[in-house]
Amino acid sequence: MRKDWILCPVDAAAVQQLAGQLEVSPLIARVLINRGFGSPGSAERFLCADLGLLGSPEQMADLPAAVDLIRQTIERKEKILIVGDYDADGLTGSALLFHVIRSLGGQVTCHIPHRVDDGYGLKSAVIEKAHRSDVKLLITVDCGTSSFDELEFARKLGIQTVVVDHHDLDPHRKLAASAFLNPLRPDCSYPEKELASVGVAFTLARGLASACGDSREVWEHLDLVAIGTVADLAPLSGENRILVKAGLHCLRGTRKPGLRALLSAVGLEGKALGAEDVSFKLAPPLNAAGRLGSAEISFRLLTTDDPQEAEQMAKAICCDNRARRTLEREAFKRALAKVAREINFSQDRVIVLEDEGWHPGVVGILATRLANRFHRPTVVIALNGPICRGSARSIRAFNLVEALHAVKEELVEFGGHPGAAGLTIERSRIAAFREALNRVAHERLDRGSLSPMVDLDGELPLSDLTEEFIRDLEVLAPFGMGNAHPVFLSCDARISVGAGPAGFSPFGVRIIVESPQGHSFEALHPRETVWDSLNLRKIRGNVHLAYSPTRRRDADQFKIELRLRDLKLPTSSA
Repeated sequence: MRKDWILCPVDAAAVQQLAGQLEVSPLIARVLINRGFGSPGSAERFLCADLGLLGSPEQMADLPAAVDLIRQTIERKEKILIVGDYDADGLTGSALLFHVIRSLGGQVTCHIPHRVDDGYGLKSAVIEKAHRSDVKLLITVDCGTSSFDELEFARKLGIQTVVVDHHDLDPHRKLAASAFLNPLRPDCSYPEKELASVGVAFTLARGLASACGDSREVWEHLDLVAIGTVADLAPLSGENRILVKAGLHCLRGTRKPGLRALLSAVGLEGKALGAEDVSFKLAPPLNAAGRLGSAEISFRLLTTDDPQEAEQMAKAICCDNRARRTLEREAFKRALAKVAREINFSQDRVIVLEDEGWHPGVVGILATRLANRFHRPTVVIALNGPICRGSARSIRAFNLVEALHAVKEELVEFGGHPGAAGLTIERSRIAAFREALNRVAHERLDRGSLSPMVDLDGELPLSDLTEEFIRDLEVLAPFGMGNAHPVFLSCDARISVGAGPAGFSPFGVRIIVESPQGHSFEALHPRETVWDSLNLRKIRGNVHLAYSPTRRRDADQFKIELRLRDLKLPTSSA
């Protein structure tokens, strides 16, 4: 599949002016302008990312009411139950509130649903059990926005409820929650609308700690905020950037036994941390337990005070993650074969696949990998009875939640974000769902939207890649969703696939890139791209590269590495 290379337009005078005002290189100024920070004030706020720029918790709708409810429940020594989600965002948000409420003397416990046995969200059975246990306050984290019937059930049983969530909401229905914290509420004046649920939980914790007269401990939980925010692919701009930048620093020196054990288990103890470390090394084992079984062990890891127990649990979830990778590899091979047999790309604008052999815990990963590989909105469904669960991932031109709303008659339930969603569907409705979703996609996606794009920040000769430039570039970090690592164009490079460090890795193919002037760099070519290892070995002569320069974090010395986004032969137009 050919990728379109889009070189961001540049106003040379504006670049030079901003570079002079900020005392940065013109290329860094150009990247800032490409990100929408063209004025000195906005650029300085972005670069500063100071915690003092966070909004006031009282700006979030219903937060004062939530604080009063929690305080009163703590003072009356009544039971509080947190119901979280089984992914890293829900786990970290639940753990954060558990830590804070417990430190204030609250009688708090937590329930993390089982992905297969319970499914996503708040369930009536959990509410009934809470009622029998004399729970007076129930707090949902990363779920609850669509739990209309369940929250009404809790209200009738006399249980107060606080919903802490960030998922898209139905503006035509009203939740029966005592307090509903979601920055997407139309009446919510909190300035940051794209917080992950752990960010909403942190805002609640700030308000609660302030009301109780002690805000010091809250800031120690920025490590959890960083993990949940990055893992949930929340855009790393605005407050999320502030929280993650501070949270990564906090994470390196964390005092939580569980996180210290996990950092050690994945080889990150004592190292400078980036958002990529969270995405690829910390979040996967935290998520793995919930994908294959119960995420309860991941929650206990995040809340334990026992270093010995933490070490055992960290090893266990890393073992789960290895098992998850094995399942994923086999499922992905099967999925690729099904795409080849079942998907007609000249007609189908959405990939919808279902299979008996897929574990419900890997369908989200499959959907992500297939959407990245084929640049199509993708829905993957695990067939496990008359009612099946699936995950969906999208491309930037297609709002998943809006599309699922348009075909909601075919679904039991669904929820999520424009780029990612989960759904439950009757097995007998899958064929009708596939047809209906493709009709919507044909209406909303033109052919041009189905061509993957590589946005280029500027042209950068390989000879300009120096340690000083990389250090300058790192002031724009953390990189991730919403603040992509800058991508540059270099022309007339030579590549080779060799032995040793250059060769195959779990994340792609390591190759050697050499400039016309003889500068040589290692580069990682990702596995989910059109150029496979065979094509790479066949290339002779010069190529044009689209890449992100970075440094190898696992190297003892400063070592520059290129992350290739795409490559073209010189005869191809960029």
